[in-house]
Amino acid sequence: MYIIRRELITLSGFQIINYNNMETKSFFGENGLTSTSANHYCNLAKEVVRKYQNILANTRFYTTTVKVIGEEKENIISLGCTEQRLEYIKNAIARIAGLNSLTAFFREAMKEKERLNVEANNWKDKEAHADYDRRYAELEAEKPTSPVYLSTEDIIKTWTVGEQEKYLSLEAEAAVYGKYIHEDGALSKARVDMLNKMENPTSVEANGRDTLIYDYAFTVDESDIDKMFFELQAHHRTVQAELNGMKKRIEDIAVADMNKKDDEYRLAYQKWSDKKAEMERELQMLVQNENAKRMELREEVKNLKIVVPNRLQEVFDFLKSL
Repeated sequence: MYIIRRELITLSGFQIINYNNMETKSFFGENGLTSTSANHYCNLAKEVVRKYQNILANTRFYTTTVKVIGEEKENIISLGCTEQRLEYIKNAIARIAGLNSLTAFFREAMKEKERLNVEANNWKDKEAHADYDRRYAELEAEKPTSPVYLSTEDIIKTWTVGEQEKYLSLEAEAAVYGKYIHEDGALSKARVDMLNKMENPTSVEANGRDTLIYDYAFTVDESDIDKMFFELQAHHRTVQAELNGMKKRIEDIAVADMNKKDDEYRLAYQKWSDKKAEMERELQMLVQNENAKRMELREEVKNLKIVVPNRLQEVFDFLKSL
């Protein structure tokens, strides 16, 4: 079996296959045939073999004659081979064997050359890609994650128990006072209803003989109601102002935290993006080098010459002479 030794060598960090460094028993050499020429001789050998095969297939070791009954004359149908012809038969068989051997060698050499061409087309720097994939995976693992900001609850938890109690109390108190004194609150609606009844102290609900007349008698002086209402409003404003002050502290801390984390994230992400861009440029360079190397390997395979083995040189010379 003819074997090609592929010697791996290193060139600029890339493994390449050196097809020029081959063992003595190889299909290829510096001088020889192209695949096209070898294929031509294979086809020619096929035709020559067919001729010899036809001669051998019609070989007879006896002569056949025929005559008509009643006649003495015999007619020769086919002649058997003579002793001298036996040597030709041996040579024909040897020639077929030689031609088939040469054809088999050429066919195998062409097949190997095609395989080498496929190998050259598919060549890839596996070690470089494995190293790149490893480092790229590490880089992806280092990708900065979006920042998590402090929530109101997070900030409040940093306060003393007294501060937390005060904040919660102010929040609850402001909610209760606001519920009653706001425009749609029960106390606010009662006050507006009182003002309306003062303008219309009597109302009539007409229904024939059953017509009803309502009179409204005020149980609390208007000034007392207004005084209470405005006092409640003032207290609500005071509570809300103090609560807003504490909320402003929370907001300032939250904004400062968000800005700090955003700045850190942007800086980290930019550094990470720069590393990723550098790796992408590295991959492009790797691919370019691989493409260049594949072109080089394809050219080397293309220039491989199929040698004629010494043992089959006479058979090849015979083909060339035809």
